[in-house]
Amino acid sequence: MSPIDTSKDFIAFYKKKGDNLVTLVDNHYMNKEYRKCLELLNQAYAMYQKGNYEEECEKTKQRFNEMKKNILKSRNS
Repeated sequence: MSPIDTSKDFIAFYKKKGDNLVTLVDNHYMNKEYRKCLELLNQAYAMYQKGNYEEECEKTKQRFNEMKKNILKSRNS
């Protein structure tokens, strides 16, 4: 009997989990829960890294940095 390979299932899970976290960011952003947005983007980035989704990692990282910059900018104004 050969061992069961579930690696593809985990990779798909990481992508789905990352996508779900990114979707939640929009809701929290509309409610002005900026710290939660950054936490969710950070978690999504980690999920994409685990699944080796480089493009999603880069997009999430850019969104995190832009959001962080805008939040700090608005707080300093």
